[in-house]
Amino acid sequence: MEIKNKVAIVTGASGGIGREVSLKLAEQGARVALIARNLDKLNELKAEIEKAGGQAIVISTDIVDGKSVEAMAAAVFKQLGSIDILANCAFWGPPGSLEQTTEEFWDKTIDTTLKAPFLCIRAVVPYMRKAGAGRIVNIGSKAGKVGEDNRTAYCAAKWGLEGLNAALQEELTRDNIHVQMISPAATNTPWWPGAGAELTPEILARFVPPETIADAVVFAISAPDQVIIPDIPVYNFRNPFEGKSSPFAE
Repeated sequence: MEIKNKVAIVTGASGGIGREVSLKLAEQGARVALIARNLDKLNELKAEIEKAGGQAIVISTDIVDGKSVEAMAAAVFKQLGSIDILANCAFWGPPGSLEQTTEEFWDKTIDTTLKAPFLCIRAVVPYMRKAGAGRIVNIGSKAGKVGEDNRTAYCAAKWGLEGLNAALQEELTRDNIHVQMISPAATNTPWWPGAGAELTPEILARFVPPETIADAVVFAISAPDQVIIPDIPVYNFRNPFEGKSSPFAE
């Protein structure tokens, strides 16, 4: 799909991977709908995109609430005229042992990391079907393929996202709506310190840059209609924690 002049929705756009994906899509000429709850950060990103000559709109959305998501999709279509691309970048998943995983903790992780992508996909697919094409990219994780210590809820959510992605690839491809996944390993974003991890510059240097993930998103979206890329792993050549204890070890 040609990205220029297409309308792209990016969730989790206020920071980390979502922010970089928004910048990269705008750089490629997409008109980007920036979706999150932090209006201050979204408006800062909108200004940055517009300063570089791009186009963006801001919509504060509770992505775990179906009505809020439906209203967001309708607003994007009304303001920008189409919905061609959806990048599900939002997630929530701090570390926690089994004993530390309360029902509230579990529900928030599953809702933000698995339910929200489902709600967003369900909301945009009718617009894509009507247009005869669409591209959906879900940001998965290495934790959706390999279990990780002290990440019970997060691994469960990302493994669930793998299943959602695979099922919708089968269901939506016939409508020329390609559902694709990017599966990064540890990524150098502010999430890690925010989750309580203390990381040295040496370890951070081994992390995947979020810009690389944004490049992978563009690569997946830009593939010809006949090419379906089910999963793009974006891994480190070395384990960033090799020889060191986990930053979340109890």
